[in-house]
Amino acid sequence: MDVSDFKTLFGDSIRTWLDWDALDDENARVEDLVLSAREDVGELYTVWHVDPEGNPGEWSPPQHRPLTIAQAAGTTWPDDRQEKLDRIGEELADDDEPVQLTVPAYRADDSLVVLDSNHRIVGAYRAEADLRVLLVVLAGPASSLILPGLAQVENDRAGRI
Repeated sequence: MDVSDFKTLFGDSIRTWLDWDALDDENARVEDLVLSAREDVGELYTVWHVDPEGNPGEWSPPQHRPLTIAQAAGTTWPDDRQEKLDRIGEELADDDEPVQLTVPAYRADDSLVVLDSNHRIVGAYRAEADLRVLLVVLAGPASSLILPGLAQVENDRAGRI
């Protein structure tokens, strides 16, 4: 799969701002990664951020911290997001089979950011579902011009936020 295929497959569903025009087969590649260990899934970054007091926030303020799947699962959200996460958890509560998710992500250096399906993966993680995640990863430049919020991810990983 190349960058064009990735965009064809996921481009219409990814609502996260991503500068598609800045990505091509010269500076990015597509790879896949299978995660089944809960800890590995929990370490993925979401596109959700909180302010310094822990309240839901936007990606643009530099002091807002991005959340991993594990952190997002333990956060109390505004009613609309909370209800959606609760509904996903309820749907999975009685499922005896592993939950299989195909999720697009962006890799910059050692950071993986989930680009779409944040509700599904956080809801499944929160419900303690047995997860099997196929990450389809767009590995590209570590530039917040391509994916805003990457600077906060790097700062969070370095303990600067």
